[in-house]
Amino acid sequence: MQGGWQPPPGGGSGYGAPPPGYGPPQPGYGPPGMPPNPYAAPGAQPTFGAQYGNYEFNELENGIIDKCASRAKMWGWISASLGALQLLGGGCGAFANPGMAAYVPAGIVALIVGISFIGVGNSLKAVVDTQGNDLAHMMSALEKLGGAFLIQAIASIIMIVLVAIVVLFMVFAVAVAASR
Repeated sequence: MQGGWQPPPGGGSGYGAPPPGYGPPQPGYGPPGMPPNPYAAPGAQPTFGAQYGNYEFNELENGIIDKCASRAKMWGWISASLGALQLLGGGCGAFANPGMAAYVPAGIVALIVGISFIGVGNSLKAVVDTQGNDLAHMMSALEKLGGAFLIQAIASIIMIVLVAIVVLFMVFAVAVAASR
C-alpha cells in the first residue's frame, strides 16, 4: 500500500538517533564549556533542555527592555531600603516597645521582594547589554519576574491573614472587656 502514514525506518517508536540531515544545533544555544551531548553528532555544539532561538532585539525593543530593567531595579532598591528600615526600626525599637517587633516580618518580606526585583532588573539589563543570547536572557528574566511576583503574592496573602487574625483578636479582646 502506498501513501498515508508510514512507520519510521527501522521500526520502533522513532526515538533514538536523529533522522538523517537533522544536523547539529545552531551556535549560540546554551553556555560554552558544558560537556557534550552523548546523542549529538560528532563535532556538534552542546545542547540543553530549553533551547531558544537566535533572535536579537533591535534598538527600539532594547530601549523598552532597558526602561523596564531600570524601573524593576528602582522598585527593588526602594523595597529593599524600606525593608531594611523596617528591620532596623522593628529590631531596635522592640527593646523600647515590644509592639515594634511587628515590623520585623514586614521588613523581611520587603527586603526579599526588593532583592528579587533587583535580580529581575539585572537580568533584563543583560538582555540589552549582550549580543547573541537575548532570548535566553529574556527567559531568565521572566522566570525571575514570575518568582518575584509569587513572593509578593504569598507575602500579601500572609499579611492579609495576619491582619485578619489581629482584627479577630482585637474584637475578642473588646468583647471580653465589655462583658466584665
